[in-house]
Amino acid sequence: MAKEKKQEIPKEAKVKSLYKAMQILFLFSEENDELGVTEIAEKSGLLKSTVHNILSTFEACNIVKRDSRTNKFRLGIRVLELSNQFYHNNDIRQVMRPILEQVANDENETVYLAVLQDTEVIYIDAAFPSSNTGGRNMTGIKAPTYCTGIGKAMLAFEPDKVTEQVIREGFQQFTANTVSDGKQLKKELEEIRKKGYAIDNMEHEYGVKCVAVPITDHDGKVVAAVSVSGPSPRFDKKRIEGLADSLKEKVHQISYRL
Repeated sequence: MAKEKKQEIPKEAKVKSLYKAMQILFLFSEENDELGVTEIAEKSGLLKSTVHNILSTFEACNIVKRDSRTNKFRLGIRVLELSNQFYHNNDIRQVMRPILEQVANDENETVYLAVLQDTEVIYIDAAFPSSNTGGRNMTGIKAPTYCTGIGKAMLAFEPDKVTEQVIREGFQQFTANTVSDGKQLKKELEEIRKKGYAIDNMEHEYGVKCVAVPITDHDGKVVAAVSVSGPSPRFDKKRIEGLADSLKEKVHQISYRL
């Protein structure tokens, strides 16, 4: 008889069955937008019968939707509604939105806003210059901290245990410039703390550079980061330094409002 794999459940999770159910939702991603019961059971370690019952309940709540042709599931309309509520009621986004738009138009580049989630970053907003509607909207997408400017800008000011966890999880080589070991990452984070800004030198995507600075609240705690991103030929040393100074000045002006 099949048995469920034992899961490590945080002590803060008082309803263990609900915690397991939520982990199923987190399996859906940009790469895995449609999953079947068997796939989810294999990834989660839960019994297929348990997965089926959870998905049926989610389906009744419009959290997931089953494709009648493939018999697989994808996220449902209710998730979009919840995402929309977060998008419009997030304090950091509301405060930063005018700045994102101003920088995007002043610099004629794409501007992103992100927060830290465990050892990854999640983009919560983006702004594009009015002259360019072809930029990629990363809102809602996760990315590693170690190879994104916006991620390193936050990671540099997190407790050492967060960096150690990133190192334990390992480094995926997206490009030849991606950091490949913990010693290299720690050295770069030290430089970021000194300079107050981070750079993505085509570390996550070839041909794309970015400059990012952390955003602090009124207590000096880093709560998010903002970055300017664009084609690498436009980001020479002089412009990178200028962008960093401009971003630091703008986020300093709004820290008291967070």
